[in-house]
Parts: sequence; C-alpha cells; structure tokens
Amino acid sequence: MKSSRGYDADFYRMSKMEAAFIILALFAAGVYIFQVSAGRFFGRQDPVKAVIFQDGKLIGEWQLDKDRNFELLGGRMQIEIRNNRVRVANSDCPQHICMNMGRIQYSGQSIVCVPNRVIIELKSTAEPFLDAVAK
Repeated sequence: MKSSRGYDADFYRMSKMEAAFIILALFAAGVYIFQVSAGRFFGRQDPVKAVIFQDGKLIGEWQLDKDRNFELLGGRMQIEIRNNRVRVANSDCPQHICMNMGRIQYSGQSIVCVPNRVIIELKSTAEPFLDAVAK
C-alpha cells in the first residue's frame, strides 16, 4: 500500500519479533559491558606491579601493596608508591608533565618522562585472560 508520500508504509513497520530481538541484543550488550567493567566499580582488581625503564633498560619492578618512596637518576626524580598507586613526586624535567599525570593504579596505565627518558608502566601479575586465539 503506497502512502501519499510515495513509499510503502508497511515496509517500514517493525514486527514484534524484530522488536524483541533488538531489545534482547541491547540487554545482552548492557550485561557484557557491566561484566567487563565490574572489576573497576566493585574493587575487584588483579595485583599490579610497577615496571620502570630508563633509556630502554629495566630499572626495577615493585609491587604496589607496600608504601615506599625511592629515587632515580641520582636523586633527580622521586617516585612514590602509596595506597596501591604510583606517582612521580618530584622531577627536574622542565615542564613537569610526568608529575602532572597524577597517580596511576590500573594495569596498562603509564607515566612517561621524556627529558629523563623514564617510563613507569603498570602491569598485572595475574595470568592473562585469552578470549580468542587467531593464527
């Protein structure tokens, strides 16, 4: 049946089955997003360690469960680990971008100080979760 506008109005109607499928797909996507982000919201978190590199060489690895302060580059850079977070407390670099990055606490986050060529990266100590394998 053609409408006054020249298109078939029945063609654009949604059946009950199509509406149910769309609602089910949206619900499944919401559940998936909730499960993926539940660890961050409910405090479930894998143990994390700070891995520090200077000029591409490994300086050291530290667990975040103990509070500590230490110096790099002969005292030119101070690193602070407190409350399972890492930050650059002090640095002699000109713009202090590494200090302004604040505290990091989740696996995959990093702080980079380009003038001092220092990278602080957080890595999970848990076994990696594989959701797919490709050849």
